[in-house]
Amino acid sequence: MRMASGPVRPVIGETPGAPRVLWVGVVGEAWLCLSRAARALGCEPVQAAVAGGVAGEPSSRARPRLVLVHWRHVRERGPGGLGGLKARVGASGAPLVLVVEPETPAEVLEAADAEGIEDCLVTPVSEAAVRARLSALLGKSPVAPASERYSPRVVLLAGAGGARTWTGLGSLLEASGHHLLYSATVEGAASRVEEHGARPHLLVVAGDGAWGGVWARASATARALLDGVPTLSVTPAECARAGALLPRVHTLLGRDGASLRVEERVPFCCPVEFAEGESKAAPWTSGVSFAMSPAGLFVRTLVPARPGAAVTLRLHLPTTGERLESHGVVAWANPCARKESLCAPHGMGVRFLGMGPPRLMHLRQLCQATSPA
Repeated sequence: MRMASGPVRPVIGETPGAPRVLWVGVVGEAWLCLSRAARALGCEPVQAAVAGGVAGEPSSRARPRLVLVHWRHVRERGPGGLGGLKARVGASGAPLVLVVEPETPAEVLEAADAEGIEDCLVTPVSEAAVRARLSALLGKSPVAPASERYSPRVVLLAGAGGARTWTGLGSLLEASGHHLLYSATVEGAASRVEEHGARPHLLVVAGDGAWGGVWARASATARALLDGVPTLSVTPAECARAGALLPRVHTLLGRDGASLRVEERVPFCCPVEFAEGESKAAPWTSGVSFAMSPAGLFVRTLVPARPGAAVTLRLHLPTTGERLESHGVVAWANPCARKESLCAPHGMGVRFLGMGPPRLMHLRQLCQATSPA
């Protein structure tokens, strides 16, 4: 196949002002799938052979809506070749999807985690997989409302240090699928409630004293607005012990065990393919996991399966070259959507089901081998 020397742009059917979809890689099957999916949804596909190939264009329209990057074309910089990748491709504010093979080195995926990529596609890339992500970004795919059992909880965290106060607990709650709002004061938390129009499920206040100094200094207006919201007051010392605090928070949220033992997860990078149900005709898509425990894992993807759905999993283990297959249930899911200042990870938490003793022991060994000393 003849390679293009520079960016490739469609001439026929191009819509002025259409959202751009950028592919960083060679012209091949993946590019053709992306092009067909983008045009079908009224987007403009753009190809660049190297990172930064179109980022320097002056027009604000040059900023892409979605970026797909093949890992082999960004190896030349930084650990795993992904250092500063979003800035290099002009993907500020746009989700970045890394395209990998099942045998992609673990250090590449670790670098992708550090870079903050939002999704991962395993080759061969299908048109349906690209189209699903574009539909989610453009708001063209309906999102079924989750039942109360599986719906995420909105948690307000108020402390004098703002988000810095909640580095430990906040990250654990985000990894459990909850939606978080951070504020330095209770007044700020009350303003967030008015801004989002959604009643929070819990207010956690950090301060000095049994009632929390931040809460004690709250105005009557803020107290009235948050009246009836369950409140947990904690001291700075308790904030530092986030693992011990998490079960208390989950009990108040009515989601005991929903964390998938998040405090026990260890870093473990691997591409993950998944399909809803056990039907052979069920469509497969993919994502990437950066943390795992023997109980389950978090899959980062823009198009998670439905909360409560049974899923079939294929875990490609870069450390051993194996493919581990298992079944699971989606304990929580956060599909791609505009959440404004709400902090929530895109993806889903999957609890393993029906894993036999030999496979479970193998998984425990893998987790122990990657846990920090």
